[in-house]
Amino acid sequence: MEIFAIADPHLSLGTPGKGMERFGANWVDHAQQIDTAWREAVAEEDLVLIAGDISWAMKLDGARPDIDFLGSLPGTKVMIKGNHDYWWQSVRKVRAILPDRFHAIEADAIEVNGVIICGTRLWDVPGVSFDDLIEWREESDPTVTENTADEAAEPSRPDTSHIYHREVGRLRRSLEHARQLAAESEALRTIVMTHYPPCDAHGTGNELTGLFEQSGVSDVIFGHLHNLKPGHKPFGIRNGISYHLTACDWLNFQPKLIGEVG
Repeated sequence: MEIFAIADPHLSLGTPGKGMERFGANWVDHAQQIDTAWREAVAEEDLVLIAGDISWAMKLDGARPDIDFLGSLPGTKVMIKGNHDYWWQSVRKVRAILPDRFHAIEADAIEVNGVIICGTRLWDVPGVSFDDLIEWREESDPTVTENTADEAAEPSRPDTSHIYHREVGRLRRSLEHARQLAAESEALRTIVMTHYPPCDAHGTGNELTGLFEQSGVSDVIFGHLHNLKPGHKPFGIRNGISYHLTACDWLNFQPKLIGEVG
């Protein structure tokens, strides 16, 4: 089984007027680009991890066409919530509409054929900025932080550290669940998904990288960053853990091969 990852499909099959073309010519017909590249790379027995920002829909019913589109593609899928997934207000309700071999995790973990996947959306990491990597454009940039539906009741204020700390708590719970699954199985590797990058582009250590290292994680999958300047090679390997930026435009809409098990 091969393991692939992709993030930020930003689909709008059930949401007219929310096409991504306004963010650049590379986004024209991007759903078809994903479809073609996915089918060329991924086999039915493979695993695909989708690190958030699935759909532009505002409500669950509006996201169904996008979920069904991803569900029609080869492989077993596991996804997490992104900051633009306003339709995702209850993971229980999301799971109720998912096609076969399609899973949603939120501050918990799942095992798929010897691979444990855990994670949470996360939030902007304090003190970490990617401004120097981004090619800012006149159109509003999709990297701009917006409150998600579950944060709608939060006070409007520049200090969102309380959201970050809450997400760290969720991350700790997901890693603990992953450790429990690992103790009860013969899993070959543990992978974390977050939507927001957990560290800066140089892989500088922080409390999150420390948590991953303590938990026996092999890979960390994330997205959220768009319009990166060409020529950069952000993230990489830190203390034996591979950090993968998988925003679909960064990958030219091709799922990234993370590894193989079995």
